[in-house]
Amino acid sequence: MTPGNRKERLYKAAGYPADALVFDLEDSVPPEEKPAARSAVIAALKDLSAIDKELCVRINGLDTPFGKADLEAIPWVLVDSIMVPKVESPEHLRQLEKALADAEGLQGRQGPLQFVVMLETPRGILDAMAIVDASNRTTALFFGSGDYTSAVGADIHTDVLQFPRSVVCAAAGAKGIQAIDAAYFLHVKDAQATYEDACIARRHGFKGKVVFHPNQVEVVNDAFTPTEQQLAEARDIVRAYEDARAKGIGTIVVNGRFVAVDLVPPAQRLLAMAERIKARRETN
Repeated sequence: MTPGNRKERLYKAAGYPADALVFDLEDSVPPEEKPAARSAVIAALKDLSAIDKELCVRINGLDTPFGKADLEAIPWVLVDSIMVPKVESPEHLRQLEKALADAEGLQGRQGPLQFVVMLETPRGILDAMAIVDASNRTTALFFGSGDYTSAVGADIHTDVLQFPRSVVCAAAGAKGIQAIDAAYFLHVKDAQATYEDACIARRHGFKGKVVFHPNQVEVVNDAFTPTEQQLAEARDIVRAYEDARAKGIGTIVVNGRFVAVDLVPPAQRLLAMAERIKARRETN
């Protein structure tokens, strides 16, 4: 995620091994810089339209003076996804759908513009399932820890984040979409601390994590990339279960672990993700 008013950083970010670039028009941009940031983001989207990364823009909320201007100005035909901040109700997304329909930037677009919905407040977390069902454009839920802990008056600590993280992952899992964890911003230059936080997020069920600093990119990639041991275990589970089913057996023990049908899809997804990562690295 890169501030939209830092033009040089928008282009520099394209050189990092992240899967997506999020050009931010919201919190990282001061109010007086909003118009300049919008212009810089538009220029960067045009220049980087052929890049092999997801291009995402975080807009300002429609309840601010800047959200509608963002929708009207951004050439959405060049954007893969729109990051929607501080969503607290299904109505929030319905209003965005209507506003997008009135915007001209979607003309000529191939395929739907996807929503990365940000759940950053207690109200948003507690209404997660209704929000995730509100729009078919929603392909990911993002958990924002800063606003959440600020609202409840809590520390940014793993114990505090366990509940909202679990809710976001549960809602994303129920919908069959991705859950993306908050950036680690307590010590953004501490790669090891970022890695450890990313590992906690992965165990919750998150599929990725936003980063703010170049030092965070590689370690977050490492945290979410399956290890050889994990892949070997996944292959053993799939192979053993398929052999057992051919014999009319529904449950087995693999390497000391009880395996039934519910453990097979996660193993298959892990193997599929590893193939996608391998293919991406080979093309880059």
